[in-house]
Amino acid sequence: MATASKRGTRTKRKRRTKGPSEKIRSLAALSLANKVGYLKLGDLVGHNNSRAVDAVIDKMPKRNFKAGETVYPSSQKGPAACLVRSGRVNIVRTASTGRDFEVKAVEPGTIFGDMPMLGQSMLGAKAVAAEPSKVTFIGAAEFEKIAHASPAVALNLARQIGPRLVDAERRHEQSAFQPVTSRVASLLLKLAGGRKEVSGYTHQEMADMLGVYRETVTNGIAELKADQLIKVGRKRITMLDLSALRKMETI
Repeated sequence: MATASKRGTRTKRKRRTKGPSEKIRSLAALSLANKVGYLKLGDLVGHNNSRAVDAVIDKMPKRNFKAGETVYPSSQKGPAACLVRSGRVNIVRTASTGRDFEVKAVEPGTIFGDMPMLGQSMLGAKAVAAEPSKVTFIGAAEFEKIAHASPAVALNLARQIGPRLVDAERRHEQSAFQPVTSRVASLLLKLAGGRKEVSGYTHQEMADMLGVYRETVTNGIAELKADQLIKVGRKRITMLDLSALRKMETI
């Protein structure tokens, strides 16, 4: 019996060394896609000062990349953000197996990289040119020049990062302390936007938003339905007890 027990233990340990499943890797890629390359130069600058900022950016270090060349990590010293000026760049995560997972493609005007002052982090991902591309590298000193050319940049940056920080903190609290059914209830309330109905979303789409399996969302919705808190139709969910759902999302 002892020998069999040891074998079972060995088997379990061996399985753990395989790392995350393909589903987990896919979910991680979806989560990463929301965090990397979300910042746009146009959101920071606006239309009024775009010419002045373009003139400043044109003087900054830039490189042309051929398709397939690694854009990031770069040889740039210190924290740096990358601004795609032309072409298209793929954000890629390399798994422990060595396989590359494409997370998203970013277009001209997108900012990505590792620069905390801009709320930017690659979270271990890399960037590869999907086609011939031109990229400008922005260090801390360069960003100060952009902010000087357009004073609205600092305020617009706060407008972009502030809500994302609040949402990230909220998601962290939910994942750490809330059961999945409560997280589903919270998501339904958010998607409803003050109404009593959520429509047009599949279970898979909601699972992607929460970073869980589709089956997990399906089970959560089934529990809410069984407790008569919601009514489920085809791509339509009606909330029958908003008060009870709101209580579920509180921690």
